[in-house]
Amino acid sequence: MHMLPPGPEHLGWIDTLRCTFGSPAPVIRRLAAQHGDPFRVRTFNGPITFIGNPEGIRAIYTADPETFEPFAVEVTEPIFGRTSVVVSTGPRHRRDRKLLAPPFAPAAAKAYAAVVAEVAREAASRWMPCQPFSMLETTQSIALDVVIRVVFGVKGEARIRDVRAAVLDLIHALHPLVLVMPAIRRPFGGFGPWARMLRATAALDALLTGEVRALRASGEERADVLGLMLKARCEDGEPLGDQEILDQLRALLFAGHETTAVTLAWAFYWLHREPDTLARLLAEIDALGPEAPPEKLLGLPYLEAVCLETLRIVPPVVSVGRVPRKTFAFLDYTIPPGEPLVATPLLVHAREDLYPEPDRFRPTRFLERDFSPFEFIPFGGGSRRCLGATLAMVEMKITLAVLLREYQLRLTSTAPVEHVSRGITMGPRGRVPMILEGRRIERRAENASSQQGLASPAFPR
Repeated sequence: MHMLPPGPEHLGWIDTLRCTFGSPAPVIRRLAAQHGDPFRVRTFNGPITFIGNPEGIRAIYTADPETFEPFAVEVTEPIFGRTSVVVSTGPRHRRDRKLLAPPFAPAAAKAYAAVVAEVAREAASRWMPCQPFSMLETTQSIALDVVIRVVFGVKGEARIRDVRAAVLDLIHALHPLVLVMPAIRRPFGGFGPWARMLRATAALDALLTGEVRALRASGEERADVLGLMLKARCEDGEPLGDQEILDQLRALLFAGHETTAVTLAWAFYWLHREPDTLARLLAEIDALGPEAPPEKLLGLPYLEAVCLETLRIVPPVVSVGRVPRKTFAFLDYTIPPGEPLVATPLLVHAREDLYPEPDRFRPTRFLERDFSPFEFIPFGGGSRRCLGATLAMVEMKITLAVLLREYQLRLTSTAPVEHVSRGITMGPRGRVPMILEGRRIERRAENASSQQGLASPAFPR
């Protein structure tokens, strides 16, 4: 048995800069082509083994969860803290997942469809006909308001506005240097990025604490995620404490906001670059009729295929890793304790044996066959698969279906857009500019009226 996977001795500075500020995909795929899959490389943060081999991914995702620690906890601490479900381990992690699972179960997530549709329409109402707008900014707005209403459960325009402003302050306060340079996480007399982030975190926590305590005092039972979290009980019968809930809410905010927003922006981009794909999707949506309730849209198979293909070709999260607590053997290799293993969709989603013509946007591949949880991994897998995966799919399906059904859009340019690093996620370079050409419902009505008039002898000539 080989001790370690093959690979280059070091990741050079040029490749490091490309991965950090550009796209890691070409670098990762080139190294896999040169050295095999999996491969091991020494990075600025130490050696890492990257895997796109489904059997290697299976070995990692099906191993005893106690085998691993989460990867890069110290890097993501400003985002996920040290107690949220994203980074907790052992019995605490199992408890947290059990407590948080009900709000994200399929039945619960489907109940949020009407809220998502309302939020999407509100965002689109700000578009101006024939004027360019940023689709990425629109989807970021939609994803943020879904978190505020569906996860946080905030009600009332004034209160939603206050929480939205506090969340945006926190998102903007998260400077990349805070992630890559823990040494600057110092107050510095109230100046600098760390101090700004602490202030923004405290402001958001104060608002959310008010929501938590008001809901506790009211005794109201709500179906949003916060309401269901307040009902949850630990094995000893005790509820979650306020600080525990705040940690989980902030983690859910960061885990679910940007990832869903960039995926939605990509979906609009790809659909409007591929007119035949867009036409097929519109035909499927239109067949339900203009008044179809949001939950009916969730069952459309081609709509789901479009969402899955978007997640395949441009995954938003590409480097979720696991760190073995002890020597870990998989395939023909043995990984020493403390060395991260990263199962990345940048490799497995680009395998030609699984996805012929992997660089082509072709949703029908998801109607032609099923992919195993070791071949398709946009939400990770195993004991750490993303809790919000079902909610994310509901949000993507409803937003796409509602806006495509009601609005006619086009890209300002069909030129290729690069898939680049955006902090802890990946997304499109630029803002995905689009133009609103009109409302489809009105245009269909006009066309139908025109056709009826042409066929009628009583129509004025």
